[in-house]
Amino acid sequence: MRSTAFIGFFTLVLAVPAAAQNLPVIDDLVAPYIGSDTPGMTVLVTGQGAVQHMAGYGHADLDTKAPMTPDSVFDLASVSKQFTGTAAKLLIEDDLFNRATEISEFLPDFAHYGAGQRPVVVGDLIYHLSGLPDYLDETLFDYQADTSNAQIIAWLAQAGPAHPPGTRFDYSNSGYVTLGSLVAAAAEMETLEAVLHDRVWSPLGMAKTRLGAPVDPTAAVTGYAGSDGDFEPSQFMTVAEGDGSVYTSIADLARYEKALATGSLLGTAATAELFVDGQLDDGTAIGVLEEEGYGFGWSVMSGQGDAIAYHSGSWMGTATVYLRNLDTGTSVVILANGEDFDPVDLAFEIAEAVDG
Repeated sequence: MRSTAFIGFFTLVLAVPAAAQNLPVIDDLVAPYIGSDTPGMTVLVTGQGAVQHMAGYGHADLDTKAPMTPDSVFDLASVSKQFTGTAAKLLIEDDLFNRATEISEFLPDFAHYGAGQRPVVVGDLIYHLSGLPDYLDETLFDYQADTSNAQIIAWLAQAGPAHPPGTRFDYSNSGYVTLGSLVAAAAEMETLEAVLHDRVWSPLGMAKTRLGAPVDPTAAVTGYAGSDGDFEPSQFMTVAEGDGSVYTSIADLARYEKALATGSLLGTAATAELFVDGQLDDGTAIGVLEEEGYGFGWSVMSGQGDAIAYHSGSWMGTATVYLRNLDTGTSVVILANGEDFDPVDLAFEIAEAVDG
């Protein structure tokens, strides 16, 4: 299915400059980490959606010495959740469901879930309030690389809740796998990947973006574990959709960021709602109880200083962060092929340097 908002959209593909401006201050901030904390990384900086800096550093593969480039492809890990959130918001705008819709309407496995408590609704999944148990907890569930969404959901539905929905924020990969399956079911498509390709990636010209595996394996970086310059290969590719496993490049993410900044994908008002903090059943905002709030696949911070939306991710062979300053319009994306590197502080340092 395709929204009528996409009529003629292919004439508005969000082009990215072939040779983006380079900001030396970013080179200086990145340099100490290359070869020490991670074999390499790519960095994107935009202002109001316009590319200001887009560059690769270090090596995409240590054996071949292949350099990082803006087209190098990474597993986004949990930064992938923003795409699941965006897909959900697109379908909400299509009136296929809303945040109060019971998930059993599209996922019948949950028809008799949690007897004696209110049903789990879509908003519970979006804001990590569902209480679903953690499918990645090996003491609870035998998760493997080829474990499908259907298998995960069948287990979740019979395992029962860890706590009543709407009563507590509990960051949940299970919730976003469930949200991914719900989005696919509501759109009457086989997979979340199909929805994202149809509604987001293809319209924006994100030709190297895919869920589950790289479009072009030769463009994919080699992932590593380790620190202090001592690295060994690390990779664990999975087929589950919704909570991770989106493969993309900063060149493609520049197109996505421009769509967010200009409102060309969702519209300005709907895009802003992606970054609004969720609430518990009693009306308490998540950010009041936690260090940060949570929107549609984005951690959100406000109060003192600028309003910030960001998400980080870490998985075998990859470490990622996507940061948006909602007040200044500066955005920073860092994709690294060292799983033990934490790029969050660097992203904030880069944003502060750019904003002055």
